[in-house]
Amino acid sequence: FLLISPVKKKKEIEQKAEYVITVTWPGKFGDDVDSWLEDPTGNVMYFRNKEVGLIHMDRDDLGKLNDQQFVPGIGIVNYPYNREITTIRGIMPGEYVFNIHLYRKEYGGKPIPVTVILEKLNPRVILLYSKVVTLTDHWEEKTIIRFVLNVDGEVTESFFIYKSLVDKIMGKFGSPPHSSEQR
Repeated sequence: FLLISPVKKKKEIEQKAEYVITVTWPGKFGDDVDSWLEDPTGNVMYFRNKEVGLIHMDRDDLGKLNDQQFVPGIGIVNYPYNREITTIRGIMPGEYVFNIHLYRKEYGGKPIPVTVILEKLNPRVILLYSKVVTLTDHWEEKTIIRFVLNVDGEVTESFFIYKSLVDKIMGKFGSPPHSSEQR
């Protein structure tokens, strides 16, 4: 009993992010929906560039393609949820642009309802924006929200004018990959 340490007071859990953007779509859909986020300096976070400045993609979901994973010592683990998570880990004043992009569409697939949630985490969790949009076409891109942060990390304005991030990175005349192409 002498080796048991006394119960410590609860500590404040340090938040590792200021904002989190969660993108979900039904698990029955095998389509690959991607998150794209441009920061105030023009850097773009997406599946091939998962860490840009203060922005991080914590999960890149490929639809059904990455639902099963082998975990050493456990075996096959099934994760049947379609969810991408992007975090903004610090305050950089300026405009952010958040888009979703239908990278891979199942052949003959149905329109996909995609839910996007933007939350501020500090000093407490606050829901800033939530929207359900529908993606129907392969390579379709939609601007979900554009928002401006001030030096204190507060959203001072938001708007919804389309701005392509895929064209900026992939090239204006770049063609979409074939639906069977892997990343």
